[in-house]
Amino acid sequence: MVVGLFVSLALSLLASSFYFRSINENTLALRERSLIRAFWIAEAGVAEAIDNLPGSSVSGQIGASGNTYSAQVTATGSDVYTIVSTGTVTLPSGETVSRSVSVDVRTGTVPASNFQYAIETTTDLVIKGSVDINPDDKAKEFSTLDFAALFGYTKDEIKANATHYYTDENFSFPVDGITWVDVDAGETMVVAGNLSGSGILIVSGNVHFSGTLDFNGIIYVIGKLTMSGTVTTYGSVMAESSTTVDTVLKGNVELNWDEDEINAALDLIRMLRRDIVSWKEL
Repeated sequence: MVVGLFVSLALSLLASSFYFRSINENTLALRERSLIRAFWIAEAGVAEAIDNLPGSSVSGQIGASGNTYSAQVTATGSDVYTIVSTGTVTLPSGETVSRSVSVDVRTGTVPASNFQYAIETTTDLVIKGSVDINPDDKAKEFSTLDFAALFGYTKDEIKANATHYYTDENFSFPVDGITWVDVDAGETMVVAGNLSGSGILIVSGNVHFSGTLDFNGIIYVIGKLTMSGTVTTYGSVMAESSTTVDTVLKGNVELNWDEDEINAALDLIRMLRRDIVSWKEL
């Protein structure tokens, strides 16, 4: 009987040892799976931050609660952003495990110095009425405008990546981000109402702004440009016209060259290219 008790005790100890070893291995396996999950959640944070450049930070949740990411964005150069993203997983015990990655992203380079004038046109600039150009030396006529050299992309590439696409028949709101408008050949789009917008507005064809226009950013017209309403712009206006067509400003027109607004508009173009140039886990 004594021997049987010792055998039972030994078997119980062995069973307990195997039980606790199994529990420990399950815990380690769960932790390892959670660390792998945290890594991929951190990568998801990087992807979200790239999509939102040049935003400063993003955060969110992947799937069930307890799977979160937080990514911070820092501009480390004129065209380079460093993204530090951390993925965190909360275990059933309440403990958290995290992994972090650091990624450098290079965007496109479009210098604001490409846009040096409040208004620049390839033809004669005809000014009538109350027209104010600030500074007063920021107007240039008979210029040579090269769209691809200015924006770093061809017209077709910008059109394909436009935030909004309109024709002269359905032109409407919103006008923000990159807005592209196609006007039928030989026709003129007349904007007679109130138009408020920002970003980059490209009109491929003739356009006549006869109403009230308030715009911050870059207006680029591939055709004849006429402004005769109440116009206020901050940024740069450009008209790429045939040599026989004048650019006409009349009415109450105020064109202000504004480098900050130009840069804000060009960020939309720069962000069309986002290349990862380095990656490391922290």
